[in-house]
Amino acid sequence: MLTLPIVIQAGTDLPATPNYWQKGYSHNREPEMKLRYFALALPLLAAGMSVDAAPRLSGVKQQGTVEQYASILNNHTMKNIRYPARAERKRREGNVILRITIDKSGQVKDIEVVEESNYSSLNREALRSVERSNPYPAIPANLGIDSYSFTIPIRFKLNG
Repeated sequence: MLTLPIVIQAGTDLPATPNYWQKGYSHNREPEMKLRYFALALPLLAAGMSVDAAPRLSGVKQQGTVEQYASILNNHTMKNIRYPARAERKRREGNVILRITIDKSGQVKDIEVVEESNYSSLNREALRSVERSNPYPAIPANLGIDSYSFTIPIRFKLNG
């Protein structure tokens, strides 16, 4: 599952650059992963996109679709996040991590608070942002799933 952190800064509508490296990534597996990607790409390079290489691409295309969909969901949520005025006045910052489950039509079925901030106003705003975002874009049919869970880390940070 792809998790893109969302950084909300007071006075700006633009998200910070997402960090694509996930916790728990083992650097010991890096050579193995490079070899696997090379092994998948080698027939395509040798055959110049031959017919027998097409089935190998379907997994890559679906992975790209999942990543694109995760990005769409994160952006959809981000548009609905507001920095609480009281928290901004009191210079309060924090992180909230939510796990959201939606059905195939995009309706929110479950919201789990994975990690709370130290401030209830930030926690409430994170939950409200999901409520405002409902419904989410429907799950693409080519993914072939009836529900989708994704994690959104929301970072409330003030400028200066």
